[in-house]
Amino acid sequence: MLARRYGVARGTVREALLRLAARGLILLRQGRQARAVPLEHALTLESVGVALHARGGARPERLRLLEGYFELKRETAVALLVRACEHASKREFEPLLDACFMLRDGTRWDDGSKAWVVREFALLRTAAAAANRPGHLLLVQSLERAFKTMEEVLRPLLMSQAVLHWANRTMDWLYDRNVEALSRDLPPLLMACDEHVLGGLTASERTVEHPESG
Repeated sequence: MLARRYGVARGTVREALLRLAARGLILLRQGRQARAVPLEHALTLESVGVALHARGGARPERLRLLEGYFELKRETAVALLVRACEHASKREFEPLLDACFMLRDGTRWDDGSKAWVVREFALLRTAAAAANRPGHLLLVQSLERAFKTMEEVLRPLLMSQAVLHWANRTMDWLYDRNVEALSRDLPPLLMACDEHVLGGLTASERTVEHPESG
């Protein structure tokens, strides 16, 4: 039925269903129709991007999941940077300074493509290594994979200047190993960036639901 509806081969549909099943989004049963898994059971970091495709009454609840994603990313960033400042040796710390410099440089000279996004996650991976937190490294990798599933929607909403601001401040705090400033002042700077993105998504949703009459 799906193959006829979309004009594709049955094998193509089967492969797509298998991929969805591998991500835990549907259940495949022998000889029976595939069944969608309830979101609260299916959701993983890597599949959180499905929240962006919700419509109607499900949309607000799923946007809250995105808020949770950004909150987790912020908390992870601050915790790793603080831990690195507290425990990394000078040799272990140098790559972290380099990674922060690369992020700052990428945002400063952004041509509109927001290519610096990969440098932000590189900073988090480097912080996990400097902090000697291999479990957090796995978490950062999951956060990055999750972002890639949402990238097409989120990237246009990112603010290079705001990221440049917190990267500049973070560079200074890292040089001084200023744990207090990182813990106190970095979270609101990160939150400002995330709230802009979430605000953009909300505004976009209003436009879809209530388009201006021509």
